[in-house]
Formats: sequence, C-alpha cells, structure tokens
Amino acid sequence: MKFIKYIIFIVFVTAALSGCAVKNDKTELQGVGLTYKSEVRALENGTLYVEVEAAPGAGRERGSINSALSIAGDYCLSFGKGVKQLSIETDSHLLVNSVAKLTFECV
Repeated sequence: MKFIKYIIFIVFVTAALSGCAVKNDKTELQGVGLTYKSEVRALENGTLYVEVEAAPGAGRERGSINSALSIAGDYCLSFGKGVKQLSIETDSHLLVNSVAKLTFECV
C-alpha cells in the first residue's frame, strides 16, 4: 500500500513540474523523449521566431536546435525560400530540458 501511495505521489509531482518553457503548439515524440514546439511567429521588426523545448531523450540541446531549424526550414520552403538564421539562443528548463529560441528570415 505504501508503494502505491509513493507511485501516486511521484506521478503528481512529475505532472506539476512538467510545465513547458515554450508556447506549446505541438508535442511530438522524438527518439525516446518529447519535444514541445511553438508555431512560427512574426515579430514586430519583421523577423520570424520559433522555439522548441527538448527532453534528454529527444537530444536535449542538439535536439532542440535541430527541431527549431527544421521548423524554420519547412516554413520558408512553403514559400519557396530558404532560411537565414539571425540568432539562436539556448537555455535550460527544469535543469534537464533544453530550450532553443531561433530568430530567422525567409530569403
């Protein structure tokens, strides 16, 4: 009985701490971990912005960067253009997941 209470406690704590650091428009399984992806957004200065959070099983920092670049590439390709990366920043969330924030233009 104590074991079941312990498992229930762990599940609730994990759920409480699993909030996303990005605007989660799409969640996908990548490798053996999850990625949380935002949609491409236009910034006031005319550039575009996307952010991705990746768990360790999804490649953590490299996984978040690759996913952000892939989203940008697909977005620009839909207009018959290529991606010009302006900046990319990485951060961590919950000391485990990596967050990539990509600013780009379609050229």
